[in-house]
This record gives sequence, structure tokens and C-alpha cells, in this order.
Amino acid sequence: MTRLIKPIESARTCLNGADAHPALAEQGFRAVRIGGLETDQPPQSLLLHGFTGLAEDWCACWPCTVPALAVDLPGHGGSMAPEGGFDDALRRLLVALPASIDRIVGYSLGGRLALGLLRLAPERFDQAMILSAHPGLIEPDERASRRFADQRWISLLEQKGLAAFVEAWERLPLFASQMGLSPASLAQQRERRLSQHPSALAASLRVHGLAEMPPMQDAIRDYPGELHWVAGSQDRKFSVLAREVAAWRPATRLHLLAGVGHNLLLEAPEQLQGLQLRRQPFAG
Repeated sequence: MTRLIKPIESARTCLNGADAHPALAEQGFRAVRIGGLETDQPPQSLLLHGFTGLAEDWCACWPCTVPALAVDLPGHGGSMAPEGGFDDALRRLLVALPASIDRIVGYSLGGRLALGLLRLAPERFDQAMILSAHPGLIEPDERASRRFADQRWISLLEQKGLAAFVEAWERLPLFASQMGLSPASLAQQRERRLSQHPSALAASLRVHGLAEMPPMQDAIRDYPGELHWVAGSQDRKFSVLAREVAAWRPATRLHLLAGVGHNLLLEAPEQLQGLQLRRQPFAG
């Protein structure tokens, strides 16, 4: 495995302490502590960002009073590119997590990886919050279609490079609701995307793409902890998926955030902070 380039330095006001947890660094993960700026309380929440993002993506939407640990996902920022199967990097992450972590929060790709962690170690996390994530494909034809689509993105990354990929990625209809955001927010998002390494993002799609993710429906149903599922009301596809999850797991706490689309970290930071503060028991 090859360590990736060091990610850009930004949003430092939310960070607390060293940029790497030693055990996580040994397993190939870059980690930053977010929140809890005036306390030595160990972090209880693990934060997993989305595809093309960084750990710092949580800074604007995480309460400064609540300590958490955010990691760069495999193939992103300063973390190692993934190898092997879908579960391999997740097992390394589980081995290295501080004992204080008993809650997981994941957005999009990070939400799917969070589900993977719940599947591998359902008793490890008392509570989970899944944001704008897919519970997994079941039908073989859906899986084959998604693998074909992901291969086109992989080819774009490997043949045309990062700038061409980002240009095409940002034009996806999934992100149309971001058009009303401030130019500064969109510029920062693009800067973080352009700080990535194209071969590592391609590896992320090969190993952790939706087509490679085991179906998580049984793991979700059987999860013994408290599960929150969150989607933006303008994100039609993922709002439907969220309602489906709540229908076949009635204990799920469903949150549909008004007036926002897919990227809740970018589009609904205050609403997400409110969810965390209202659920202060989540953070200890």
C-alpha cells in the first residue's frame, strides 16, 4: 500500500489535537479530532465522509462542543488506497479504533462503509447515524449495471485525470441542489476534490463501489443499537430509500431535512449540528 499525498490544510478552527491517531496511522488511516475544543473527553463518535471528500468535511456541520474522530476514507486524503475485498480496510479500521468510540456517523460512501462496520461488528457501536446512503443492491442485474457505470468513472480517472473527472462528477444531477450555495463553499469542495489522487479514487470505486458492497438489509434489520437514517427532502432517490429502510426496520429514526439535497454536510450544516445537539446522549 502507498500513502497518499497530504491533504490540504483548511477549516482548522474545528480541529482539536494531533492530525493522526497512532493506532489508526499504523493501519493506514489519517485521522483528525473534531470538536471538543475545550475538553479532554475522549471522542465517542467516528465520522466517515463521502466520496472525493476529506475528514475536514465535518468541520462546518459538527458541534464544536462534541468531541469526535474523523478519518479520511480509504483512497482519500492521507489514508491508504484500499486493496482486497470490501471488508478488508474496514477490519483494519475496527482493529485500530479507540475504545471510547461507540457511535458512528457516515455520509454517502461513508454511510455505506459505516453499514459495513455495523455488519462486521454490530455490538461495537451503540448508535449509528446514516446520511444519504444506499442500503445495498440485491439484484444481480442492478449490481452489473452499477459496476459498468463505476468502470466508466474509473476509466475517466485513469485516462483523463483528476480535473476531467471532477468536472464531470460535479455535473451529476445528484448535486443540482448545490447551485444555490455560496461560491466559497463550492470552491472549497472543489479544492478538496482536486487534492485527491486519481489512482486512489479509482481504487476506492473498485473496492468500495456500490456494486462491490454486500447487501446490508439483513445487517440493518439485525443491528441491535439505535439507528438514525437521514436524507434531504430534495434528494428524491435517497429520500425514498430512507423511507424504505424505516418501513422494514420500524425502530429506525427517520429524519428528512427540508429544503436540501444529497450532500447534507455541505447543504445542511446547521440542521446536522442541531441533530447532534438535540441528541447529546449520543456524545456522552
